[in-house]
Formats: sequence, C-alpha cells, structure tokens
Amino acid sequence: MISDLAWRENKLLFNLSLLVALVLVPWISEISTNNQLYLDIQKYSSPLDPIRAGELAENIGQYTPGITETKDDVALSIMLKNDSYTMSQQLAINTGKQIEEPERQAATYKVEDGETIIQIAEKFDLHVASILDANAIRPEDSKKIKPGTILSIPSSDTSTSNDWLVAINKAEEAEREAARAAAEKKRQDALKKKLALSSTALAASSKKTSSSGYSGVDTSDLIIPIAGGGKGISQYFGGRHTGIDYMCDVGTSVRAALSGKVIVVATGWNGGYGNQILVDHGGGRTTRYGHLSGFNVEVGQNVSQGETIAFSGNTGRSTGPHLHFELIVNGRPINPR
Repeated sequence: MISDLAWRENKLLFNLSLLVALVLVPWISEISTNNQLYLDIQKYSSPLDPIRAGELAENIGQYTPGITETKDDVALSIMLKNDSYTMSQQLAINTGKQIEEPERQAATYKVEDGETIIQIAEKFDLHVASILDANAIRPEDSKKIKPGTILSIPSSDTSTSNDWLVAINKAEEAEREAARAAAEKKRQDALKKKLALSSTALAASSKKTSSSGYSGVDTSDLIIPIAGGGKGISQYFGGRHTGIDYMCDVGTSVRAALSGKVIVVATGWNGGYGNQILVDHGGGRTTRYGHLSGFNVEVGQNVSQGETIAFSGNTGRSTGPHLHFELIVNGRPINPR
C-alpha cells in the first residue's frame, strides 16, 4: 500500500516537472530571440538610421502580428520626428517607385501690385496665351491689368501661340509713332508761330526808316545765291510761285545774296519750303533759301554777301534737287531779278 502511494507521488512530480519544462522552453527561446533583437536595435540606433530601422521593424514584424507598419512608414515616422529628412534618405525610400503627380485643377488668382501677365504665367507654368484666352483679354490690353483683378487660371495650356507678343509689339510701336507724330506737330506749330511772328516783325519794320536789326551795309545788289549759277532756272517768279528755282545737285553751296543777319534756321516741312533759312538785310528786306539739305550758319549770325550759308537739297514740296530763292520786301515777295 505504501509503495503504491510512493509510486503515485513520484509520477505526479515527474508530470509536474515535465509540464514546467514544456512551459519554460518557449519562454527561454523568446528571451534568446528578444535579446538578439535588442542587440540588433542597439546596433542600428547609434545613431539611429531611419532606413535601416524601418528594415529592422519589417523583419521583426513576424513576431508582432498585430502591427502592420511597413519599413517606409517607420522610416518616415522617425525622420519626421527627428527632423532629419535628407535628400539621400528620400531617394532611398522612393527608389523604384512610380509616384503619380496630382492633376492640377482650374483656379482663380488675384493680381498683385506690380505683377505682369508674363510673371503670372511663369508662376503657374503656363503660356501667356492660355491665360489671355481664359480671360478674354486682348494682347494689347494685357499691360493694363490692374492689381486686384481676379484672373481665371486654366488647369493646363490651351494655347502655345506667340501671336500675343507680336500684337503687343505692334501696339507699342503704334503708341510710339503717335507720340512722335504729336511731338512733330507740336514742333511744327511752334515753328509756324515763330515764322508768323517773324513776318509780323518784318512788316512792322517796313514802316521804319532805320535798319530792321542789321547794322551793316545795306545794298540793293543781289548776287545769284547758288554756286556757279547752278544748272539753270527751272521756274521763274510769277503766278503763285513766289521766287526763283535754281536747278542744281544736292549739296551745292548756297550763298547769301546780300549781307545780313540770319533770323530763321528751320528743318521739316515748313509749309512746303522744307529745310530753310531766312536772312534779314535791313530796310524791310529779307531773303529766303528753301529745300536745303544742310546748314552752315546759326540763328543770330551775321553773314557777308557771297558767304556759304547752306547746301542745296530736295526737302519739302520738291520734284527734284533745286534751290528756291525769294526776296521779301516789307513782308511781300517780289521778283529778285
């Protein structure tokens, strides 16, 4: 009886020992595995490399079936936390991946102060023509866009044409031409006013017995005002022609018919006379030299009879190179011959 009880106790102890051994074997194995993992983590964490840490996390995922983080998720989490998102790490994460670029949507944009249509197009990586088309803006009006204007921005280019640039250049040239024309008209009006005042002064001087401003010798002897007499006379004084036209080549010397004082040196149309000079000889007498190509004197300069004052040309209302010569006495043109 006693021996049977002892046998039963020994059997129970054996079974308990076997049960403890079965329980301890996986625990010991887990401790061994975890120790190895801790060693691996320590190896990767001095300093911690997010890429390799992510790889390690994925490798030990089999021991943590409740966690499904990928190595890239772990790496990104560590980099964002440590603010260590380097270019090399970014390339390592994205290697071999196809990253889709998000599709851009149409939008609106408020023009800022000092901003041009070209700068706005560059900001959205679009052609200028696409923005102009989307907002029904004429190219020549593109420079008139004011700050605060709301523009529609298309999602992609609708036009790659450069016709807008041609239109802008054409409009700018038209503006410059209009400005030049206005400036020339202003100059011509000022010149006409000056000539009118000169004519008034000449007429007033005819009522005086003294000289009209020139203190030199006054002579009634006129010389032919073109060097060498030119090539003959193409039109005489009479009818509606107020002087004599001497045919000559462009650039022929033009001489003062009498001694006097230069009162007008003018360029431009000048009522058809073209480039011209007026010389006051005193006593109410003035001579005019028209259609010139160049000048050799200035306003206010005293000149002697026969002195070269200009050069013949083909300016103003002229059908060919010649010198138009007038003699004006008391404000009225008379035959100089």
